[in-house]
Amino acid sequence: MSDERTYESIFVAKQPIFDTHNKTWGYMMLFRDSENAERAIFADNSEATMNLVANLPLYGGLGGNEARLLIHFTPEDVLHGIPHAVPWANTVLILEEITSPEETLMVALRDLKDEGYEIAINNFEGKPGCEKLAELADVLLVNMDGKDATDLTFIAAKGKKLGSARLIAKRVESADDLALAKEAGFSLFHGFFFKRPPTESGRKITSSEITRLKLFEIIEKDEPDFDALAPAIEADVAISYRLLNFLNSANFSFATTVTSIRQAVVLAGWKPIRNWLRLIILTDMTPSAKSQELSYLSAHRAKLFETAALGGGYEEESDKLFMLGLFSLLDALLDTKMNDIVKHLPVDNKIKEALCGATNQYSPWLSLAQAIESSDWDEVGAKAKALNLLPGTVAVSYQHAFTWADAFFSSEPENELVQ
Repeated sequence: MSDERTYESIFVAKQPIFDTHNKTWGYMMLFRDSENAERAIFADNSEATMNLVANLPLYGGLGGNEARLLIHFTPEDVLHGIPHAVPWANTVLILEEITSPEETLMVALRDLKDEGYEIAINNFEGKPGCEKLAELADVLLVNMDGKDATDLTFIAAKGKKLGSARLIAKRVESADDLALAKEAGFSLFHGFFFKRPPTESGRKITSSEITRLKLFEIIEKDEPDFDALAPAIEADVAISYRLLNFLNSANFSFATTVTSIRQAVVLAGWKPIRNWLRLIILTDMTPSAKSQELSYLSAHRAKLFETAALGGGYEEESDKLFMLGLFSLLDALLDTKMNDIVKHLPVDNKIKEALCGATNQYSPWLSLAQAIESSDWDEVGAKAKALNLLPGTVAVSYQHAFTWADAFFSSEPENELVQ
């Protein structure tokens, strides 16, 4: 029972950090205990960090060992050696900007750097007395909220003067924010700008993308129509390659090599194969670096919604909710307005309305996902309660969605092989 409680009590928000080429440089890791439906209260920040570190192995995710994990630590954590609980190779320790840090802390941080850990200073503003810490840092995080171009340029110049640390702009919420941060000299960016298409995008869906979207119609039947499905998939070399590569990966461990969809359905069943097909079609439409992160997030939302629905009294809606999650970021994936995209989606009108921002019975699910991804934990509790979902159901579904999405993306071939 204790293992179940431990498993059910955690949320970890993984917020990506992108470089100038829209590649994922790392993830900001933020923790929440969900045992209490309304809110979780920690005695101090160290307790939150300890819980995150203890449960970190549950949260793999896109990026593998190459993507850095940025984790908040207090000075007390550092002095007590807590960072040693996570591997040094891709860990960045985040500390708040401290005026006149004690020498014992500086010695401990230098030792950690010698061991291979990287140091980040959060909410850096270049305050007097903080120079020693900034000079030691590998990364400086600057909050864009409430700052104009002059402020950002001034802070960035301060950071560069103190050392060779890379600059991360936090709270980058739009394409305009991104341009402002780049102009000021930042090279890494954290925020939700990547989830939003350009405001004035006049881009139209291409004929190739429409063809891919039509594939969804073929696989939406409760029973597979092999006469229609096989030719449609086999005619698309990239999707065929991805499908067979995935079906023959360790995630399925079939005793024999799978050479066709029909064979895969016989071995694994139609429902799981259909969900994997949905994801393969989605990821093949959008092969860019930014889109890979969005595809992962879309897959995670889809499985989160489906699993929570099955465990929370929404069994009949589970498949619709899977599609809601899967398509919820298509506007950012395709850099096109959602109103133009939904015309080509094989989902009912209520799902289309929710995707386009209308308020109905499906919109609270999208709000729940957004709250988790934004690490707005009080809002997570409120949205779960509004949907009559137990916090444990949401937490377990959330973790299961990570496992499911990781299984797919860990077996994905490199994009250059299939374009």
